[in-house]
Amino acid sequence: MFSFGVAYLVSLLVGFVILKAAARWSHGLDNDLLGIQKLHCHPVPRIGGIAIFLAALVGGAIINVRNETTGALILGLFACVLPSFAGGVGEDITKRVSPRSRLICMAVSCGLAFWLLDLRIPRVDIAWLDALLAFPVIGFALTLLAMLTITNAVNLIDGLNGLAGVVTAVMFIALAVVGYQVEDAFIVSGGLLMAGAILGFLFWNWPRGSLFLGDGGAYFLGFVLGAMSILLVGRNPRVSAWFPVLLMCYPLTEVAFSMYRRRVIKGVNPHLPDASHLHQLIYRRLVLAPELAGDAGACQRSNSATAPYLWVLSCLAVVPAVLFFERGAVLALGALLFVTTYVWLYNRIVRLRAPGWLRMRR
Repeated sequence: MFSFGVAYLVSLLVGFVILKAAARWSHGLDNDLLGIQKLHCHPVPRIGGIAIFLAALVGGAIINVRNETTGALILGLFACVLPSFAGGVGEDITKRVSPRSRLICMAVSCGLAFWLLDLRIPRVDIAWLDALLAFPVIGFALTLLAMLTITNAVNLIDGLNGLAGVVTAVMFIALAVVGYQVEDAFIVSGGLLMAGAILGFLFWNWPRGSLFLGDGGAYFLGFVLGAMSILLVGRNPRVSAWFPVLLMCYPLTEVAFSMYRRRVIKGVNPHLPDASHLHQLIYRRLVLAPELAGDAGACQRSNSATAPYLWVLSCLAVVPAVLFFERGAVLALGALLFVTTYVWLYNRIVRLRAPGWLRMRR
């Protein structure tokens, strides 16, 4: 818990420094207020991920002093994520790092983790697939696919004040809870450390929206979340391979459904941004009154008021994942129910027939 507090304070202070520097330095500001996926009304620093990364690094160093084995593994994980994080921060500052280059950076991070930390999906609890995973090439390919997916998924849900931050913080705490139950010190320490760093950032991000996570922060959180989830399953036979699937079901469903919606339904490039994500629909159709769309203050309040809808949705997957982390069949059923609920809810909102209990009372 000491490292949790340190990470929180470091993140809080670095966030403050970033905000002060942003008042004099224009680089790293999100000035694109007209982008189709944008929901903010004034320029905001989008390098908040630096605060989280530095806080996690300081906390990891403290853990290393107290427990060299656990600390070395945490710091090793942060070292592996550096290429991915650097690619994201480079885009945040220069806006000139192409999606392909950032994807390559993520792949390099995954390769480093595969080599240095033996990061690989050990099993999926399906006999014939587990047999295939015994081949290193197949094991690496599946691990790479999983890591690229969750890393990009966190970036995809980073569209509202407090959304990606709270969702990932809850997931890291969930990892720590399960790690405690299986007596895995690395997972407990890493989960609490990451949660503390995120909460320090959230002081500036929600509800005021003074500081954004940025691509670098989203990539960092997504990579570490995915890596810790895979390592948890690999290090602890008690934990079902379906635990990470249900734990991260909200961002994973978001990225899968978005690709299907863009490629199959709209017939466009799935990598192009759009304004049809679930959180954007809730913001525009349930929370923000149409007559207030041009009011910057109303937009800001509505932005922050939308995230709690998605916090609750995400918890519908996270809570049962923690409760039934050993029971693969229950976890798989939970994932199926979550995806069904997501698609049903999305379709109802698109058709302007949102359930009465979901409508914002004005």
